[in-house]
Amino acid sequence: MSDLTTLRASCKAILARHQRGLTLELSCILCRQRVRGQQSAMQHYADAHGIHPTNHDNIVDLDGFLAHLRGLLFLRDDERMHCPVCRAACGEEASLMAHIAEEGHSRWDTGTIPTLAPFCITGDNVKEEDGDGDEDEDEAENAGGNNAAEDEDEDDGGEDWGIEPAVCLLCETESEDCLRHMIDAHGFDFRAAVQAHAGVHEVYDLIRIVNIIRKCVAQGICPFNYRDESADVEACRCSIAASSLEEHLREHPLHALPRVLSSDDRELIPVLCGDAFISSVVVGGDLLAQQEEDPDYPMVPTIAEMAKKQAEGRQAKGIS
Repeated sequence: MSDLTTLRASCKAILARHQRGLTLELSCILCRQRVRGQQSAMQHYADAHGIHPTNHDNIVDLDGFLAHLRGLLFLRDDERMHCPVCRAACGEEASLMAHIAEEGHSRWDTGTIPTLAPFCITGDNVKEEDGDGDEDEDEAENAGGNNAAEDEDEDDGGEDWGIEPAVCLLCETESEDCLRHMIDAHGFDFRAAVQAHAGVHEVYDLIRIVNIIRKCVAQGICPFNYRDESADVEACRCSIAASSLEEHLREHPLHALPRVLSSDDRELIPVLCGDAFISSVVVGGDLLAQQEEDPDYPMVPTIAEMAKKQAEGRQAKGIS
């Protein structure tokens, strides 16, 4: 990915695929078994074959990714199966599996198979492509006596970087004030909801909540029952089927957050790559901060306090 625009486009492509993830049907490149559901299809490789490909959340072009892997498995004009990692000819599937177990070639990702990188989001791609030509330019400037680094440091102080828009948790809208957008567009006060949730104690809990909501919205299911088979599950399914997830959450605002918050570290993996909502709103914000009461305010008794004192006085005198 050469720039932020390309990265955002890649993230949107991944999110769009997530939204149809449950209906997506993929064929295993090893056994050709068709598996319904994006997550189930990728999990099939680990469960059935002991293969661990790149996490599908980091794959931009999933069809291209799998097609490229199959091309490495079955070379042109060669019926034998080959190891995608070392390209060794293994013959039948059983021989391939034995080779993989013996050589430890069970990870099929950009680290072991670099040619998969064009189909994925990788930090190396960003660094390599963004850095092309920088060294030559720096050398030319230094040769001419220009200290570009110092000039940039001086200029940076007055530059307004602005706020990076974040994608709404409940729709695809990007907003610089996502919290306000969710209140105005969806009637969902995220700050109030997380502060009222008994299971939220630290920023990691907030990150889990964001990722859980994004997963559920992408799958069209109620976040309230995430990994919790309570009695409300069927009622929520019927409500969503009768209208939509958005309408369901409007009618049941408490259902926007999971009833029981998982402590699984897997929920800390961002659903949306480079999620600005997590980085700016959750981590960089003060969602867990409670407003401290000023002990000196109010300086005079309020009407409620005066009424309370009068009631207490009447009770003390036996006046009803």
